[in-house]
Amino acid sequence: MDEPIDFEARAKQWVTQRYGEGAGVRNFGPMPGNSGLSFGFDIYSSGESVLESVVVRLAPPGVRRSGNTDVLRQVPLLQALGQTDVPVAPLLWHGDESSPFGTDAIAQRRLEGRSLSRNAVGTLAPGRTADDYVERAVEALTRVHAVDWEALLPGWGTPVSVEDDLAYWQRLLDKAADPQVLELAGRVRAKLIESQPTGDRRGLFHGDFQPNNVLYDASGDVLAIVDWEIAGVGRTGMDVGWLSFMLDKSFWGPEYREVVQIDVDPALIHGWYEQYAGVELPHFGWYRAYAAYRFGTIAAYNVRLHRTGRRPDPVYETMASSVPVLFQRGLEVVDS
Repeated sequence: MDEPIDFEARAKQWVTQRYGEGAGVRNFGPMPGNSGLSFGFDIYSSGESVLESVVVRLAPPGVRRSGNTDVLRQVPLLQALGQTDVPVAPLLWHGDESSPFGTDAIAQRRLEGRSLSRNAVGTLAPGRTADDYVERAVEALTRVHAVDWEALLPGWGTPVSVEDDLAYWQRLLDKAADPQVLELAGRVRAKLIESQPTGDRRGLFHGDFQPNNVLYDASGDVLAIVDWEIAGVGRTGMDVGWLSFMLDKSFWGPEYREVVQIDVDPALIHGWYEQYAGVELPHFGWYRAYAAYRFGTIAAYNVRLHRTGRRPDPVYETMASSVPVLFQRGLEVVDS
């Protein structure tokens, strides 16, 4: 059995190489949530002052670089977004397997912000509600969708047809779901293909735009959008549908429904988006169903990895009962 990798030791090597012999590492630890292989730590000088706080995201060693494991794919995206008004954490460094980390990696500045999921326990800014926070997230999302990706990111991404995208998720679902879920998901997939919008807006999308991935400052304003692992170019409405179902308790099973602390009227999210984007978003129900189908597949796959012991994570045991609910609700809202 392979020995576990001491990423803290590798981080210390990286800090020495980048900041000099006197620099050190403190407060090293994994990032919260489902952030993949990522660690946060402070870099301090020989004089004990903090030089930088960073988050380092790593490609899993020995794993084929694809999708969310291809961390270097984010480099041109983060560099481009740094030239816009989209709030992102600055990219400080990137390197390949020749770096001390021994694998592809990027480092971003660690910002002193909190996500809405964590704020919801009672530390919202005075006079602000959860709806206020979500509205500000939606406004920031419209900036993402307004990015001129063809000018700033030539060759970075190509829109994928609904049929091809659903075929990708179907292959993943086939590895994970039971026959009942597969039958239900198949009905959703057929409806999505049959009723897909035409002529809708295309552009840069985040891919996982939800409360954990938006950081706020102490006053409740958006500090940064984080975790761009599955960003791409395509139907921007999917991000709006994704945020909407994430904050709608009716899309979750009984166990996870108890975990979800925020429940926002989807009509509010739809209205805020159209207001700040300055464009209409028709077929909102279709986008909610599309997003729920994608996440239902991700959840089913991760539940399987958890239960087989390949990637234990108790969060997905809590989420297991939500998998059929996500597909059922998708079927119910797809034409709304």
